[in-house]
Amino acid sequence: MVTGISRGTIARAQELLGLEISDVARAVGCTTGTLNRWRRGAQDPSPQYLEQLELLDDLLHQLVDKARSRERVREWFEGRVPALGNHRPREIFLTGNLAHLVVYLRRLERL
Repeated sequence: MVTGISRGTIARAQELLGLEISDVARAVGCTTGTLNRWRRGAQDPSPQYLEQLELLDDLLHQLVDKARSRERVREWFEGRVPALGNHRPREIFLTGNLAHLVVYLRRLERL
């Protein structure tokens, strides 16, 4: 059962990044209703969505590891990053390209 991953990861993403549940659903590629069923434990994510949830979990771990504060995480998430084509990480997040953000963060020492 993966409800611990989905419940904890979804809640952490909302809290750390200041996201709405619809933003997390969009990044994972599912509906808000599906995301809520995972959170309640009424349904487990399929392998396709589990992969996105695991990337989201990795992204959150990288952010906590690289940033000194939640404020710094949010500043990075909302700001333009030259190494990401001058895009905001939030924009990339909402496209569902979580792997791109994870790879970028793994290369950094600090935010």
